[in-house]
Formats: sequence, structure tokens, C-alpha cells
Amino acid sequence: MTNKFKAAPYMERANDILSKMTLSEKVGQLVLFGSMSQLNMDDMRQGKIGSLLNVPDVKTANAMQKIAVEETRLGIPLLIGHDVVHGDRTLFPVPLAGSASFDLEKIERAEAVAAKEAYHEGINWIYSPMIDIARDPRWGRIAEGAGEDKFYGSKVASARVRGFQTINPDTGKPYACACFKHYCGYGLSEAGRDYEACDIGERTLYGEYLPVYKAALDAGSMSCMSSFNTLNGIPVTGSKKYLTELLRDNWGFEGLVVSDWESVMELIYHRVTSSDAESAKLALSAGCDIDMHSGVYSEHLEALAKEDTELMAAVDRAVLRVLCVKIAMGLFEDPYRDEDNEKYFLTKEHREASRSLAESCMVLLKNEDGTLPIKRDGKKWLLTGPLADARFENMGIWGGRGNPETIVTIKDALEKESGISLEYLKGCEVEGNDRSGMKNAARLAAGCDGIIYVCGEPCQWAGEGGGRTDLSLGALQSEYLKLLSSLRKPLVTVVLTARPLAIENVHSSSRAVLLGWQGGVELGNAVASLLMGDKSPSGRLPVTFPRSTGQIPLYYANLSGGRPRWKYPRRYRDCDSSPLYPFGYGLTYGSVEYSKVTLDKERVTRGETVTASVSVKNTSDVKVSEVVQAYFRDVVSSVATPEKLLCGFEKIEIEPGEEKNVSFTFEMSDFAFLNEKLEYTVEPGEFMLFIGADSTTENAASFELV
Repeated sequence: MTNKFKAAPYMERANDILSKMTLSEKVGQLVLFGSMSQLNMDDMRQGKIGSLLNVPDVKTANAMQKIAVEETRLGIPLLIGHDVVHGDRTLFPVPLAGSASFDLEKIERAEAVAAKEAYHEGINWIYSPMIDIARDPRWGRIAEGAGEDKFYGSKVASARVRGFQTINPDTGKPYACACFKHYCGYGLSEAGRDYEACDIGERTLYGEYLPVYKAALDAGSMSCMSSFNTLNGIPVTGSKKYLTELLRDNWGFEGLVVSDWESVMELIYHRVTSSDAESAKLALSAGCDIDMHSGVYSEHLEALAKEDTELMAAVDRAVLRVLCVKIAMGLFEDPYRDEDNEKYFLTKEHREASRSLAESCMVLLKNEDGTLPIKRDGKKWLLTGPLADARFENMGIWGGRGNPETIVTIKDALEKESGISLEYLKGCEVEGNDRSGMKNAARLAAGCDGIIYVCGEPCQWAGEGGGRTDLSLGALQSEYLKLLSSLRKPLVTVVLTARPLAIENVHSSSRAVLLGWQGGVELGNAVASLLMGDKSPSGRLPVTFPRSTGQIPLYYANLSGGRPRWKYPRRYRDCDSSPLYPFGYGLTYGSVEYSKVTLDKERVTRGETVTASVSVKNTSDVKVSEVVQAYFRDVVSSVATPEKLLCGFEKIEIEPGEEKNVSFTFEMSDFAFLNEKLEYTVEPGEFMLFIGADSTTENAASFELV
């Protein structure tokens, strides 16, 4: 079931506008200007700029729209874009963190809140969701996506598009136009370095990486951003293969394509063009409709199109796509926003939505001897670590228009907790050589019953340009961890991060480990509610955590290989080959038991379905949330296929002692793979269906496709 954006309802009006436009005005609709300080108002009044970004506030947005609508010849409103990555004023957990909730409704709700707040900022075009599959956490932008799996990534991509394009009940139009990115393959950046080449085999590209973009398209996204990387040697912004033949001709995308920042001009750096004029012609001919800020369309397209009838036709096609989106957004009727807008931001309802997602996405990684939850028995705890009371550092990558003062820190929240006594000591910074703060730790800890250590990476370590060669805590935080673990007090470590870290030392040194991520404005309250047991942790990892940075890339959907891991497990001399925490992993404060998998049939024909079922019993005395996960294996296939692939999940709540039945029904097409000819096929033979708590489950049953 798809909800693709269709241009047809808007095409008659768009064609009417197009028929009245000069070539200069047409080119203007393909120009996105990104520097307000350098904006030429005469160009605006002549219709030479169709889109803006980096507009600072709603008053400026309205002023710009007033020029476009009331002072240009044709009155075409502006698209005003912004990177709204995990909220606008109300910051939510970063996207990778939110994905750990395995709760699509809450993810969609988060983006609906973000879109509504952005709307009241004067923003109508959101450069999100970032949906690149990423299996190398050295890459800082892994924080912006949903992790390593195409099935789950596709579900999250669809939910985020729906959220951003939530219908405004006052206008009957979407609050914002979503823009999925980075199309395509940017998550493959070599060695986790931004802006690098991306290379991968065609079967893996088409089978594992591209389906997520199609899911965003099918969910109705009205725009797409071309990536500035090369993909198998082809710069995507200049690629007719990817921007037209695949995206439009094959998948049927009818929205607009915008370049990433200056990526049209950067075609010259890839050395596939020798001038800005060539870059403009190549990008537009390939299917890139709007040039983000590089200026080569505004400088060269008019002259080029006058000399080239094919390019003139490409200009018209691109302008029609832009106009159709503007019409679909209702911008001609509703270009202005209420400037008395503070009442729309950081509302109680919005903060509650952020807290709910944060509580749902935090992952309990270890809980030795039931250390957590902390008992409300008046005992004293030492709260320490560089991120326990760090507002700016806890904002998360791409902090939007958020304000550090709106962040609830862990210290803020635990100081309000009446059931425990609290001492606070920062102890150390996230990095550096200053060890003076550590000296008081032993003295303070001597008078405490336990220690809560809050460590990880601050927001400025991840995101764009946030590549890291070492995913450990770093020397200073690791040294402090070693000191705290030597004090012989129960040690609870809270890890705040936007990506997987190599934290085997945290696991071995701590009684309990809670992954709090970069959790948004309600971070502290969410962490406190989990530490104190008001909520039972229910997050699961959407990405594998390595033991060592040297294991990367490390992901669950491996090919068996000629010498499979179960038979030849040792791959390194200096490190266990297995992950520290596998995909799908997460603990609760309770315990559950899974029955054996049962199938409704053992032999299935192509037109039939198969249903796999388990019962899940809560064997503890606390309510738990469990993410029941289904995986499949094609036992014998004509090309090598992964050992397991996620094919279903359901998050359920189970009362103490309760037992629930969970079933997944599959069509045979759910088990398709790309053959040597890059054709999706399902071959007869044996299939295994696994259902369990994470990707390591061996709880399975088999059926035969005949």
C-alpha cells in the first residue's frame, strides 16, 4: 500500500503559471539561496529566487514571502527550508535513538510535533528524514538514520515522512514538505569519513540500501535530496541513472529533487565537468531540479537553455515539479505565519511526547544482580561524570532551533527525586588532561552507597563532520571509569551518545549499564524514570555495538561465508569476533520466556501465506515491554543470502505472570532476494523463521516453499 505524491491534481494550475513565465523566472524557481546576509532583494523582486534556507525567524520568513507573493510579477510563494533533524524547539531523541524505541507511532508523533513547530517558524520544507542505511558507526551521520537494517529502516522512513507531512487541520494541507536524503548510498562513505566516495556491489546496493529510499517515496514524500557523494564512481547529483531512470522512470517519483549543499557546483571537484556551466547542464539534465546555494543554475541555466532545446524542456519539467509541490503545500493560499508564535513551542503536550519517546528508546544493556532499578530507600548516591549536568552537550546533533536552557539534565531530574540522597561531582571533562576533579571522587564515594557515572560523547562529536577513528570513551573518561570501579561501590553507568560506541570497558566495570542516547529536552526526566523503576526499559538496539573500533563494519545480516562464524568463530588475534551487543538487543527489569515457534503449515505454495506464532510469558513480578522480533533464512539459494534478515516485529506490554500470543503472517514475496540478474525472486526450498528477543535467537521452525 503506497501513498505516493501525485502531481496530476496540481498540473493544470502549474502549467497555467508556467505559460506566463519568462525564462529568467523559470530559472529562479530552480534556485535555492542559503545566505540571508548575501541575499539580493532586487533578485527576489524579479522572481530570480524560488527557495530559501537559513531564514532566522518567522518575522523574516513573512517578510521574504511578502516580497515573493506581493512584489513579484507572478506572486509565486517561496519554499523555505531547514534541517529539522530531531525536533525544532522541542528536541526529541536523535533519530538513531528514537529508532531504538521500535515504536513507529511514537516516531511518527515526534516528527508531527517537529513539523508543527517548524510551520510556526515559517518553515515549510524540512530536509529530513535522513534514511541512509549505515553500518559504520565511525561515520558521524549514522546518528541521523535508523541504523543498519533495510526492513526496519524502511518502516522508520515511512513513519517519519508521514509525521513531517501531517495534515494541518486549519488548512487541510501538510505542515511541511518532507525531503528524504541522502539519495543515494551516502551511508557507505569510505572509512566513515564524510564526503568520501561510496562503492558497493550492485546486488547489495539494490537489495539492501536502495529499498529504504523507495519506502520514503511510497510513503508520500514530496521531495528528495541528491547526495554529494559518488556512488560506484558516479557523482549522484549528476547521475541520470539514479535521479531519472531509477527514481522517476522506475519508481515513479513525481516530487522535486534538490541538490545537497553546493553539490551541483561540486561536480567540478569530482572532475566529471570542467566548468560551472557544464555542472549546471549535467545536473539539470540528470534530474536535479533545484540547486542548493551553489549559484551555478542562476548564473548559467538561462544562457544554456536558450542554446539547447532539450535543456529548455528540462527546465520546464523541473519548474513544473517545483510548482506542483508549492501548490500541493497550499502556499499560494497560506504563505504567511502568525508572528506571535511562542505559544506553539515547547508546550506541555510536546514535552510529554519527547519524554515518552525518550523513555521508550533507552536501552538497558546490563543489569547484574538486579542493581537497577534504584530503590527509594533513602540511600546516598554519588552522581558524577562530564555529561550528568551538561545542557549544551546533551542537546544532540543538529540541535535545530533548540535552546540548551530547555534541556532537563540527569542532575536536574535526580535532585527532585525524594527517594534517594544525592551528592554531585562532575569529576572530569569528556576529554583533555585535567584530572583535578577526580581527586575528590574517592572521598565523596566513601560516604555513598552507590555511584551513577554519566559519560559518552557530547553532541559536537557526532553528526556531519563527526567522524571518529576511535569509538571508545577516550582516555580521560576511561581513566575515570577505572577509578570509580575500583571504589568497590555499586556502579551504574549511563552512556549518552548519538551512535554505537566500543564500550567493553564500561560493560566489564559496571554493575548496570543504561544507554540513554542523546535524548532530547526531557533526557534527564526519562533517565531518572528508568533508573528509579517508574518505567521499565523497553528500547532495543537498531544497530550493532562493537567490542572494538577495529571490528567495524559489524552488522547482523552477514553472509555465512565458506567458513561460517559458527564453525570458525575466531577472526582476530586480539579481540573476540562477536559484537558486544547485537542488533535488536535490550533488557528489561523483568524476564520473559518464549515458546517454540509454531507454523500454520509446513508446505506453502507461492500464492499462500505462512503464519509463525509464539507465546511470550512474563515470568517476573513487574510489567515489561518486549519487542518480539521475527527473522528469516533462505536455507539454500542460487546466490549467497544473509544468515538472517529481520522480517517483522511487534512491541507488546505484558503484565506479571501474563502470557501473550504473537503471530506474524508473511507472503512469499517477503522472502524475495535479488538474483544474479538483479531481479527479485523467491526460489522453492526450505525457509527458517526465527522469533525471539534479538538477532541472535535460534528459536526457529521451518517450512518448504513448493
